[in-house]
Amino acid sequence: MYELIKNKLENFPQFRERRFRGKYLAILALRETGLEDRHKGNQIISLEELSDFAVKYDSFRHAWGEVTRDFENLRGQDYKDGENLAQKKQLEHGYIPGFEESIKALNKL
Repeated sequence: MYELIKNKLENFPQFRERRFRGKYLAILALRETGLEDRHKGNQIISLEELSDFAVKYDSFRHAWGEVTRDFENLRGQDYKDGENLAQKKQLEHGYIPGFEESIKALNKL
């Protein structure tokens, strides 16, 4: 999986950008689970198939992160925005950025 993601990042520079990552990872996960044609045909996907897709997508997402950490030349223009984007998303969901550190500190008391 790591090598597949590395190859895609080398050959498709747009895949390096966070804003396109989800779409490309979804396509890869659909292909790997054999659901791409059914998705294109607007056919129903069962809950079990959707679960398999979710697991595969998450594995690809982790591989994307590993490859981009390991190879600076495969990072997109928005790579450095990752932490800010994560904090923004946390705020949108009602969390306080950095709350993990606060919880760890409280647990030490």
